[in-house]
Amino acid sequence: MKKQFYTGIPALSYNTPFIFVLGNRSIGKSFYWTKRVLQNFKDRGEQFIYMRRYNQDLKKVAGTAFNEVLNTAPTLQDMDFTMDGKGSEGTRYYIDGRLAGITVPLSGALRYKSMSLPSVTTILFDEFIPEDNVYLPTEVGNALSFYQTIARGNGLAIRQNCRFVFLANTVTMNNPYFRELHIREKVNPMAKFTVDPDRAWVVEISHNEQIADEIASTPFGKMISKTKYGDFALKNQFYLDDETFIQKPTGRSRYYCTLKWMSGDYGVYEYYDEGLIYISHKVDKGCQKVLALTTTDHAPNLLLLYKNRGTPIIQYFKHAFDNALVRFDNADCKYMFLEFMQYTIETIT
Repeated sequence: MKKQFYTGIPALSYNTPFIFVLGNRSIGKSFYWTKRVLQNFKDRGEQFIYMRRYNQDLKKVAGTAFNEVLNTAPTLQDMDFTMDGKGSEGTRYYIDGRLAGITVPLSGALRYKSMSLPSVTTILFDEFIPEDNVYLPTEVGNALSFYQTIARGNGLAIRQNCRFVFLANTVTMNNPYFRELHIREKVNPMAKFTVDPDRAWVVEISHNEQIADEIASTPFGKMISKTKYGDFALKNQFYLDDETFIQKPTGRSRYYCTLKWMSGDYGVYEYYDEGLIYISHKVDKGCQKVLALTTTDHAPNLLLLYKNRGTPIIQYFKHAFDNALVRFDNADCKYMFLEFMQYTIETIT
């Protein structure tokens, strides 16, 4: 049976400026999109930007990012592909002597604010979800600002033919793009495509069972088959996401307070019988104990926790968190509390 590798044609059919592609490893995501940007230039002169998060990432991969496509794609065999640079920021890719693309690290994207590149139609950001879960402090803002810079031109504030393509393995749904753009709560991990009602973005979760089965049949595949990594590599399960602590406690309870986090409201309940606290989307609107951790969420009549370092509430949450005494209504509540506690540890203690 001929292998069926990934194709981005269905994702492109939604005609959204932002395309997020998540899928299991080795299915051909990067191959398809690197081939596409080269083909677009060859056919129509459309330029591209190849992006990684940091300049050191570009140094490692940008020099060879197009090698596989150039060596195997029949329609690209006759092109003269050259590089001016060693892969780091500002490396230029030339095809038949004409500028086709450049490399840009997201960490340095704001330096391009005054640049005009009206022929660029694709920004290709590979591995936008890192397995170490470390992002830039202003990750999403950098990306949005860069897109606006590149998408302007030809007399238009935003060129509709300019696309920002984000590629990643199925690492986690809890990434800053999905949080800040309110994608996380809309995506069904079991659905292949989720499209924004305003057609600003589409999320594709692609799983190639043929490739997964091929890997599973190898000694390596058999070794990892019963590991968490195996669930990620073979079953397309999100590597950093799991259902741990997502359950509703039982017994007597009382409403403790409301937490405001990233403009969302979350209810905190105490369950006496099991000695647990429970984080839920169900909020008691009549509760006067409403707590905010950041100045962004702060409003009149709210207690701003980071201005009250001595409050026992912080220690209460920290004790519950450290001793695995917190339960969650769903994954969104869990993500919120993990972010809340990370902010607490980094900012308050």
